[in-house]
Amino acid sequence: MRTVRVFYKKKGRMKFISHLDMTRFMSRLITKSKIPVWYTEGFNRHIYMNFAVPLSLGFEGLYEILEIRIMDDNFTNDDCLAALNNVTVEGIEFMSVCDQKQNMKDIGFAEYKLYFDNIPEKLEDFLNSESILCEKKGKKGKIKEIDLIPKIKKFSIENNVLDIIVVAGNEDNLNPTLIMDTFFSQTENSPLFYSVERIAILNKNCQIFE
Repeated sequence: MRTVRVFYKKKGRMKFISHLDMTRFMSRLITKSKIPVWYTEGFNRHIYMNFAVPLSLGFEGLYEILEIRIMDDNFTNDDCLAALNNVTVEGIEFMSVCDQKQNMKDIGFAEYKLYFDNIPEKLEDFLNSESILCEKKGKKGKIKEIDLIPKIKKFSIENNVLDIIVVAGNEDNLNPTLIMDTFFSQTENSPLFYSVERIAILNKNCQIFE
């Protein structure tokens, strides 16, 4: 048995599938593909799956990662990739299947692109602030005040696109919508439509996580 990482894209209408439904969808897809995967033991057996930093509802993802375990050592990574792409649906594209190279605990950042029709003029000044305080709901529903600036690694704005790298992973995770919600609430700008793509998951050295 070995653990492999499946790299895929989630685009189009599939962005409206929640993480919980995505887990169910992937389980059915893997079952249909007939990949010899490992099932957890116990009363309620299910396919072992581990997602790296679940993608928020409404976001497209160009570098999503799913971890599974293969029972048959003769079933190659290329076999696994072909089997998945044979049964996939529109909006889910499997790019590669690779052996583990880094521990999931090494994930430190994620890179996003936010697309606007007309990017707010004061956004760059806002992101260059020394401090941006806001309230965030924790996992247990507790509200706490946080500073967004230390959680933003870097950003750039060009042609109505905000490219931003923020903390991600089990230890800390910043959703870019929190940045925009805070911006709209603390400035004179009215909320406007924008779309979001996650283009990369990075390690703690800000390099591509594999």
